Amino acid sequence: MKNIVFFYVFILGFVLLLGVQACGNSSGPQPINYGKDQCAYCRMSVSDARFGCQLVTTKGRTFNFDDVQCIVAHVKKGNIPTEDVANYYLPDYSNDNKLLPAEGLYLLKSESLKSPMRGDVAAFATEADLEEVRTVHGGHVLTWEDLWK
Repeated sequence: MKNIVFFYVFILGFVLLLGVQACGNSSGPQPINYGKDQCAYCRMSVSDARFGCQLVTTKGRTFNFDDVQCIVAHVKKGNIPTEDVANYYLPDYSNDNKLLPAEGLYLLKSESLKSPMRGDVAAFATEADLEEVRTVHGGHVLTWEDLWK
């Protein structure tokens, strides 16, 4: 009898562990397959890791974009209601293009950045990283809210 109780407790614990693990993976950004994934808005190949970005819905579905301007246009057009968006992720231009939540990132707009859809906006985790790139490319600083105006 003791073995049967232990077995059921073990199985229940394993199922709970799988459930928690599955829930945890859907809320953050997923890897983008550069050169293979298509932009959800313009249908071009997402090929430049410096500008490839992602939107994750409240249901955990991910949409990839080749430029931050495509995310903005996609949502503004009503393709995804804003209330269904869990988070937006942009690549950290100066640090291996790791996808980070857009809120709180420092944004630089410069024509010399030459992003795929000519949005020409790069994101940075720190203001110091932004200023370092700005000395080379020029441009002006934006906020996340500025992109939506």
